[in-house]
Amino acid sequence: LGVDIGTYSSKGVLVNKDGQVIITHVVQHGMDMPKPGHFEHDAEKIWWHDFVEIAKNILTKSGIDPKQILGIGTSGIGSCVLPIDAQGRPLRPAILYGIDTRATKEIEYLENVLGKHEIFRKSETQLTSQASGPKILWIRNNEPAVYEKTRWFLTSQAYLVYKLTGVVSIDIYTASGYAPLFNAYNFRWLEDIAPYITPTDRLPKAYWSCEIVGKVTAKAARETGLAKGTPVIAGTTDAAAEALSAGVSEFGDMMLMCGSSIFFIMKTME
Repeated sequence: LGVDIGTYSSKGVLVNKDGQVIITHVVQHGMDMPKPGHFEHDAEKIWWHDFVEIAKNILTKSGIDPKQILGIGTSGIGSCVLPIDAQGRPLRPAILYGIDTRATKEIEYLENVLGKHEIFRKSETQLTSQASGPKILWIRNNEPAVYEKTRWFLTSQAYLVYKLTGVVSIDIYTASGYAPLFNAYNFRWLEDIAPYITPTDRLPKAYWSCEIVGKVTAKAARETGLAKGTPVIAGTTDAAAEALSAGVSEFGDMMLMCGSSIFFIMKTME
């Protein structure tokens, strides 16, 4: 079972071992803009609600025994920033990916204090509105009460994995979008940069996208209709999953993604 959380809709698909599609389901949803340049999703009302509806619909229409589902993978818009407390409750709506431009001052601050060259050397990326690090800093600067209560900063598919398994995680590809907090060479959070944004103990453990991080809990099974104990992988950002599905696997392969946002993805030597 695969489920993707998009900007304006969520999609689910059930495939067999040969990759043949058995059934699909789509749920439409909206997006909030509380201020110009601020774009948000309610993690419970959109992300988790959509997943539950998709799972139930696919199980009902396919008629299969939930125990026949061998594994669950999720993808989603990213990188997003969702602060949750120690009990796993969202503390505010999730701040969305590059379309949300609220953290321009935080980007300028980090570039000044850390240096653009040093940021690129360590994280292999430049700071733009796509980066999650400045948005975490925005919460710290503008919503201190939320920041103080935050136990973990998650993103879209990571929140679904948490709801399904109770395990806090993030995949390596999505973690690289938490620039400038993630080291692209050794796949670790950067302890020397963290003090400028947030301690690394508020950032999830990074896994490979197809790595099993947990299994469906009894609570999640009751909510979704899925079988308790079904393996759940870390998942990844939607763009990475789409690149693989489009055949981007060899050096030089490139795809053009046309959705709520448009960009190129290319596999390079570095």
